[in-house]
Amino acid sequence: LGAIPGFVGGIYAGERLRLGGHGEAAAATRTAMRLGGTSILTELFACLLIFGAWLGAVFWG
Repeated sequence: LGAIPGFVGGIYAGERLRLGGHGEAAAATRTAMRLGGTSILTELFACLLIFGAWLGAVFWG
């Protein structure tokens, strides 16, 4: 449960140290989370397609 807030907090803390301000760090954190989320959703979609193909092969193959 604490891994998700810790992950986001770690990104924010690193960006705050790197950039120096709250606004820039928050914007960089949002960008990093968006890019990470897009990557995860793409992988999930690919897994669902593969699972659907496997399921089709099992039942109709």
